[in-house]
Amino acid sequence: MNRNIISKLENLIKDHTKDTYYEYLRILHLYKYFIGNIQEFTPNDRLEILSFFYESVLGKVESIYSKLENSDSFIFKGDKFREKNFRMALEYFRNRYLFSLSNKESIDLIEKNNTFYSPSLIEFLRRNARTLDEVFNFNEHRFRDKLESLPTEKDFYRIYSDDYSDIIIIRKNFFSDLNPSFFSRDGLIIRFCETGQIGFEKDAMFLNEREALLSKGISLGDYKVLTQNISYVTLHIKDKFFKDFQIDFPEYVLKKLPWKLDSPTLYKLDNLISFKNSKIIMLNFITDIVLSFLGEEHRLDFNRVTNKELKKIVAFIDYNIDNDLSVAQIKREFGLNKNNLASLFNNNLEMSPTKYIINKKLEKASKLLLETDLSVTDIAFRLNFSSGSKFSSHFKKKYSLTPLQFKKKFEKLIRR
Repeated sequence: MNRNIISKLENLIKDHTKDTYYEYLRILHLYKYFIGNIQEFTPNDRLEILSFFYESVLGKVESIYSKLENSDSFIFKGDKFREKNFRMALEYFRNRYLFSLSNKESIDLIEKNNTFYSPSLIEFLRRNARTLDEVFNFNEHRFRDKLESLPTEKDFYRIYSDDYSDIIIIRKNFFSDLNPSFFSRDGLIIRFCETGQIGFEKDAMFLNEREALLSKGISLGDYKVLTQNISYVTLHIKDKFFKDFQIDFPEYVLKKLPWKLDSPTLYKLDNLISFKNSKIIMLNFITDIVLSFLGEEHRLDFNRVTNKELKKIVAFIDYNIDNDLSVAQIKREFGLNKNNLASLFNNNLEMSPTKYIINKKLEKASKLLLETDLSVTDIAFRLNFSSGSKFSSHFKKKYSLTPLQFKKKFEKLIRR
């Protein structure tokens, strides 16, 4: 119910005044950062903040910043911790946005006028000044209508943007709630999932390890990282790139492909901002991506699953994932010995054949848990695990939750 209300109110604000909507988004992100590692951010938090902004749109609040002048005015009634974090986000944003102060000047002003925050909170601002600056600037110009949730620690994400592209890299499952996925009607969006698994509301879409998902002019709705560990790259290639280089790109609406970004490429993307020639590096990267779709894979220094023999084996595993698959069966089917098969998987997918099979079974199990009413025992039996306990053990290792905990936590991804 909360999510329906949130969606409705956000659309009403956006339609009425986009400036207020952008202020809401940025202060929401700052609030998430302030609260992040200490207490859980909840949908109710979002609804409280959104309602406050909605009131200002209707004219019930003279200015959203007038709250700072009235210490008796509270949003999070009865929760001093949340109230302080929200007021701090609001005050920080006011100083930066209305008064055009720098990051340091904003913090100095908060400390100078402080009658509300503890010394430890002020110290928190000083200690995390650089990260605050990154969070504040996230939506300023480049991402206004293209939303991706922000992490709470700068070490877990990198952001880059230029005339031809936007890129967001996520390295940690940082929020427990659903988050709006990146969307733009301009250009092409490609999502690479190197490690972990992500679920989208759109058609109950799952993006698994070593897969890429292309979307053009279509929103995937909210998303949720399903695994504890994640390496996830969102690449937005803008229309300007295709126009300037006179490239007619296939009109994909939604298409999934097997894909792997190699370690050197991931390193470059992670450290793009620090490179002197970052624009050239990024241009080369997106050019190689586009050329690969136009049939010139040999130019890439990263790859899709291009080994022809491995493609056949992977397709065989995917087709028979419900059956009692074994490495011995694959060796017989494709006439390979143990060493050749192991080398094929380790060199191309950086994992053993056994691990790949188990991983694929677990990805299938996650979908069955969310999309069906099958019991854990039935799913374990269907996917040919030796026992329910063995299945649960493998599942918890990958998702950091038991199958039942996983189902309870994420079943809202699927609209029944």
